Amino acid sequence: MIWTESTTSSNVPTQYFIPEHLRNDFGKINAALRGFFTDARIGKMEKIAQIRSRQVLTVFENTHHAHNISAILRTIDSFGFLDLFFLYSNKEMRFKAADTIDRGASQWLMPKRINTVEECADILKNSGYKIALVSLPDFSRTSEHYIDKIPSFPSNSFHSNEFKNFIGDQKIALIFGSELHGVSPEWKNYADMYVSVQMYGFTESLNVSVCAGIILQTLRESLSIHQPNFLLSKQEQNLILEHWIAKTCPNAFEYISTREPDLLKWFEFVRSGKFFQPIPK
Repeated sequence: MIWTESTTSSNVPTQYFIPEHLRNDFGKINAALRGFFTDARIGKMEKIAQIRSRQVLTVFENTHHAHNISAILRTIDSFGFLDLFFLYSNKEMRFKAADTIDRGASQWLMPKRINTVEECADILKNSGYKIALVSLPDFSRTSEHYIDKIPSFPSNSFHSNEFKNFIGDQKIALIFGSELHGVSPEWKNYADMYVSVQMYGFTESLNVSVCAGIILQTLRESLSIHQPNFLLSKQEQNLILEHWIAKTCPNAFEYISTREPDLLKWFEFVRSGKFFQPIPK
């Protein structure tokens, strides 16, 4: 698998790949199908692609309630990020969104299922992420595997020089565990830092989507100041736009099959999101 651009704007190898035999088709679905959309709709997708970022990837462990998953998807979309992993140690577990809560957010994101902590950590490390375990401020749910030698940053410190210097221009992977148990103990072998939401009341924890929203919003603000190139590269913007067009165009498969059959393989590849293929090295 190869990509038409070797690195992202932050000089970290991209996780978006295009097979060599499909490279010449890149952009042709956009040209073939954009006429099915209004100018306003295409303009909106282009505008959103320009302000999307891949500098933060969220990982959710064993989150299976449709309500929570749907709220998570909306949160990630709202704050302009793209990539997320659902990590399920139970192979029989599935993630499913509730349509009334999701409100179409899932079609604008790039989710992947991962089966083990080791596989997930391998992907993240090889892709240049700082791994941040999301914890309560007092570490009460990670006390048995608390790592005292790595730094901890509450969300209200993301604008600090200490946080900026620690992150540099690297990407960040946020690991969210279950509300009951927190993150899995295995993460202590891979973590670079803890992050938390500072709380001031009696409540011990927040709903996972609320917690994610606070952290993602604050990270977005911090990255926009400290990482000038935190947005998608131009090539990534074009690929995401092509994906969105292929995925949301009514009757697109029938049109491509009958009018542009030579593009069918590329259409199926880009619509499915198979270009997002993070692979352990």
